[in-house]
Amino acid sequence: MKRIWVPSVIVLLLSACGSEPVMPEVGTPEPETEIPENVDQVAGTDTEAEEADGNSADLYAYFMEDGTTAKFKGEGNEYAAITLQTTYLPEGHIAVYEDNGGTVILRVYRLGDGQVELVKEEQEFYEEYTPTKEELQALEPISLYYKLPIEAGDEVKGMTVIQTDAQVETPYRNFDQAILLERTSEDGALLRSYFVEGFGEVKREFRMTEGDEEYIVTSSLESIQ
Repeated sequence: MKRIWVPSVIVLLLSACGSEPVMPEVGTPEPETEIPENVDQVAGTDTEAEEADGNSADLYAYFMEDGTTAKFKGEGNEYAAITLQTTYLPEGHIAVYEDNGGTVILRVYRLGDGQVELVKEEQEFYEEYTPTKEELQALEPISLYYKLPIEAGDEVKGMTVIQTDAQVETPYRNFDQAILLERTSEDGALLRSYFVEGFGEVKREFRMTEGDEEYIVTSSLESIQ
């Protein structure tokens, strides 16, 4: 089946947040974040350094659990409904497959030293990513995805942290302590991303005003399995 490329304005929304990706029904209690055994060894960091800069186990809490599939309800555009599949890899890496109905994007993140870096991003990826430890170690950082501690005014994912205690509604449940990121593009479009400890990214929002009309596209967490 021929894959369809997403229009550039919507790519901004669908790629704004990664995080990397079916499920109890809406209103199911939040899952506990599953942390691999021997996190210190997996992340390849020193325990004292982790305590000072942000523990690797805490960084795992901003991704879905290993092996889970998360579905996001889309509104405003056919590509806003997405599915994220999350897989934990060796050496403190996480792979997230994002399927928006038009393409599958693979993103690989590296956790350690109190921060998460995006180290691989590839569109039209329809296979299972099974790298060796050497291949993972050879990946070069692309951008900063997340860090701990995080405060208002910090820059991550090319966005600015606006709040660390924002409220956000999703079909899955409502959250009170979300981290809100924002960015305004050159054409005036507003991009928002909401992160919640224990889940990772739970909502994306795209807003653009044209004349008297406001164009809104959202992707909101709906279910997890």
